[in-house]
Amino acid sequence: MFMKNILRILSSVMLCLFVSLSSFGATSDEIKQNIITQAKSMGVDPAIVLSIAKTESGFRQDIKSASGHVGVFQLSPATAKTMGFNAYDLNDNIKGGITYYKNMYNKFGSMELAVAAYQAGPLNISRNGNKVPGYSKPFVSRIMADYRNYKSAGI
Repeated sequence: MFMKNILRILSSVMLCLFVSLSSFGATSDEIKQNIITQAKSMGVDPAIVLSIAKTESGFRQDIKSASGHVGVFQLSPATAKTMGFNAYDLNDNIKGGITYYKNMYNKFGSMELAVAAYQAGPLNISRNGNKVPGYSKPFVSRIMADYRNYKSAGI
């Protein structure tokens, strides 16, 4: 009985590991479709979050920044955990990135400020009088250009 329980536990651990690792093999098209599906289900414009993911990682889950941000949406593992997500898991990373953007949009009320807050943090936007800081302008411009391209493509 003891051995049977051990084998069942090991089997569960192996399955979890396989599911987690298999998310790294997702194609960029599969990741984009996942983002679109999740965004729609969460009431977020898919074009804006596709733009963020494209700029942050090029739709790659295996990317890790020097500052420790990971995955498609380049989430901080600590921020993801605070929101109830695992930044290392593809689906959680996507849900976490969309949730974080949505929270920033709800806080600041505009796409540009939400995108700036996504990059620089909400405190820095507030400290800058609810304006996009100079160092965030190139990031916001790139995201908004991609956003317009996605919208013109019908997304």
